[in-house]
Amino acid sequence: MMLRLLGYFLIAHFLLESCKEKNQFHGQIQDLYIPEVLTFAGDTIPILDQEIKERLERELWINTYWQSNTAQWIKKSGKWFPLIDSILKANKIPEDFKYLVAIESSFENVSSNKGAVGFWQLMEPTAKEFGLIVNEEIDQRLDPERAGTAACQLLNRGKLALGSWSAVAASYNIGISGLKKVMEAQYSDNYYDLLINQETGRYLFRILAAKLILSQPEKYGFGMLQAYPKWIYQKQILDSSIADLPYWCRKNGFSYKCFRLVNPWIKSNSLHVADSLGQLTISIPTNCNTYTTKQLPAHFSFTKDSSLEARKAIFDNLINKKDMMAQKLTESPKSVEFHEVKSGENLSLIASKYQLSMEKLFDLNPGLEKKQNKITKSLKLRVSEKE
Repeated sequence: MMLRLLGYFLIAHFLLESCKEKNQFHGQIQDLYIPEVLTFAGDTIPILDQEIKERLERELWINTYWQSNTAQWIKKSGKWFPLIDSILKANKIPEDFKYLVAIESSFENVSSNKGAVGFWQLMEPTAKEFGLIVNEEIDQRLDPERAGTAACQLLNRGKLALGSWSAVAASYNIGISGLKKVMEAQYSDNYYDLLINQETGRYLFRILAAKLILSQPEKYGFGMLQAYPKWIYQKQILDSSIADLPYWCRKNGFSYKCFRLVNPWIKSNSLHVADSLGQLTISIPTNCNTYTTKQLPAHFSFTKDSSLEARKAIFDNLINKKDMMAQKLTESPKSVEFHEVKSGENLSLIASKYQLSMEKLFDLNPGLEKKQNKITKSLKLRVSEKE
């Protein structure tokens, strides 16, 4: 009996070692899954063309084995795809364009070295053309919803100019006119025929790789991941300015951190409503946990001595270094009596620059408080007492 058991053990051990040896040479790296038919926004990809297939396969290899980044794609997609899907549907953009956000920003509010900002990586002129606000206090390119609507307008413009959604996707990288020039120079109207710069040549295939992996993660080794839940918040129209957002947040029962997470487009710790900007809609967090035990003062009181440094400290911690350099608060010479309003400036920024409270600025300029939402370029404001 013992000899028989020993024999079974030796046979099992031999088979196990044989399997290990076989897997060592034949099972570690396998060709990645590529479907026989692949579409993007209704366009059929000519996947049987070997050159096209190789370009797709390259992006699949990169993203399948760049596991830390791709895992974050999958987890963050649960938080953001519901919102992105609704934006695309409302603007009649094919659902496949949601994968563009993954390759552009990895679902993060990032800034490129060329000046593109946010989930959708919009340049400032493009953002302003489509109605987004970009100034010292607000950058709506950092609002995934508003920026998404602007991006959809750009994509629809591309569809009218180029016809094919595949070409529209490529134009998001090189520009509509840029892609048209390449097509004209090569006597072509099809993206797949073009000899084009490497970045644009890879762009659509990066989107396709994101689509395949995020829609079928189990086929690429990511099937066990749980996506993050989507953001939960309520919309509220803001009809008056908020001088101190951290105080206002605490007073309303949630932390400033939670508020900023659902309103990343607010760049400062104050918010001023101006007639020229129209209504501002903010998001109110509805599932925010707070842990502080510090008592909130009964009344907010802004003074130059006690509050300015605290406000500046929050500002410095939240704005990235590039923005801080552009908006650095510097003390002006005490001899300056008047300030001439420049394009894009608001009263909050001017008051901070001269270390004044808003109340003091109003005192120095009688009648200003009633017309604070209508200040214009070149208006001269008194910023110090007469000598």
